Amino acid sequence: MTGDTRGAPVVRRQRLRDDLDAELAALGLHIGPAVLEKCLDYWDMLCWAASRINVISQKALSQGPVRHIGDALAALVHWLPNAPSRLLDVGSGGGLPGIPLTIARPRLETTLLEAREKKADWLTSIVPKLGLAERITVVTGRVEQQSFEELQGFDIVTARAVAAPERLLKWILPRLSAEARLLLWHSDSQREEILNAIKRWRGGGTVELENTLSYIFGTIRFSSNISGVREVH
Repeated sequence: MTGDTRGAPVVRRQRLRDDLDAELAALGLHIGPAVLEKCLDYWDMLCWAASRINVISQKALSQGPVRHIGDALAALVHWLPNAPSRLLDVGSGGGLPGIPLTIARPRLETTLLEAREKKADWLTSIVPKLGLAERITVVTGRVEQQSFEELQGFDIVTARAVAAPERLLKWILPRLSAEARLLLWHSDSQREEILNAIKRWRGGGTVELENTLSYIFGTIRFSSNISGVREVH
């Protein structure tokens, strides 16, 4: 199944929406048709940009919205309740997971941090089109270059396909507030990397792996995990 929904018949878009809705419902998430529609609008923008500025690879695109938007929204199972909060999406790339999460949580304020200027410019261009200009800020830069003060204001930091777990822990955890969480998207094999990184931790406190959500999207035979990590001082 191709991921591109541009110009697709109504029945095709309905099928993509139904697949996404069913996979999320299997996780206990019922986010509603309006959110699903806006997420698919965002997916259309990714499809349009993929061949022009390589904001997402054609291989990734071919896996469809369940693989990427569903994967992003899975974080809602354990984290990001519908309450005022601030999220930093590290290495946002094409806006995943930050944009779908912001669409689904209307009280969420998000910063998309992207090192590549071309991608950051594209993110800046689509945020108003999605009606998210008041809640999403795009910043060009790397997380290791952000100051202690800049990261202190976030409740959640997301990292999906960015860097090795040990580097992410080193760059991010010491600069977060005590209540903040780092969410790492990872494969089954990378769970061991996270546990080893925690064992080797030499920060100011103890790193705690709070919980891990493991899930399978049956329609595309895809499995993944999200782990919540924090430093306890």
